[in-house]
Amino acid sequence: MAATLGKVDVHHHIVPDFYREVLADLNLPANILFPEWSPEASLAFMDKHQIDTAILSLSAPGATVAGAQDSIRALVRQWNEYAFELRAAYPGRFGFFAALPELVDYEGAVAEIKHAFDDLKADGVTLFTSYGGQYLGAKTFEPIWAELDKYHAVVHIHPIHSFSAPFTTPFLPQPLIDYPQETARAASDLVLSGRKRQFAKCKIILAHAGGTLPYLADRISTLAQTIFAGILDEKSPRNTDIMEDLRSFYFDLALGGSATVLDLLLKWAPPGHILYGSDFPFAGGASEHFNSSLEAYEMHDHARYMCYRGNALELFPQLRLHDN
Repeated sequence: MAATLGKVDVHHHIVPDFYREVLADLNLPANILFPEWSPEASLAFMDKHQIDTAILSLSAPGATVAGAQDSIRALVRQWNEYAFELRAAYPGRFGFFAALPELVDYEGAVAEIKHAFDDLKADGVTLFTSYGGQYLGAKTFEPIWAELDKYHAVVHIHPIHSFSAPFTTPFLPQPLIDYPQETARAASDLVLSGRKRQFAKCKIILAHAGGTLPYLADRISTLAQTIFAGILDEKSPRNTDIMEDLRSFYFDLALGGSATVLDLLLKWAPPGHILYGSDFPFAGGASEHFNSSLEAYEMHDHARYMCYRGNALELFPQLRLHDN
């Protein structure tokens, strides 16, 4: 594939040594794995799969593993500075979504948002689906969204372990089923709380093809305005606005390259809102499977270009500076 047609990967994680050292001190379940990573490994994967640029991000469990508030803030700052330096070292190959402290740490989160955009010129931020037992539409987080809205921020939402679904069996690690559900819960909470419409300057990307949201969207929209209409408040959207808001997210294709998922997503989501994602390095061999499925899926050349690159260039116009 020619360089100017190369993919933009909006779901690409890094695991720097300093982060791995923090993780090593934790007593994590055996089925929570943190793969080996290096900049060279990312670049090799990108070259193999014709990825021109990867937007780097911190994956779950995020910086909360550092424990105390000051330690979390310090780890976030270290990660962001590292990603900034990596982008500078490989012009055009990397961008990054800035990490943030726990959103319940309002002062720390706002300070890092300002540093990320004003000083580091981050390409966006990563948020997890919930913080402190609250999903992203919670009124508690309204000031955070207001700050992100000022920057017209691109926000990549990544699932994290559910606070309402404790680990029950080694055969069902949360990334298997709960992560897609957490993504749908967080997105629905943003819409039904009215937060998505209230802070419309933010462009929000949902990981993993939106999880179960495309499948459940009609059910969510219909039931929320009929038998559960009492849950809506004065800021909640009404009638067709609910479906419109559910469709207004962006969707990355990480672990979502199967024909079953693509058949639904391409029919339901706006064509300009679908983005390529790999979930490197956490997806391991699954990345190969879903990449192969995506390449084999029948799609018009222009539609494929837009999914692979064109839509991302609209969302991240700064990447055009590196086009040949």
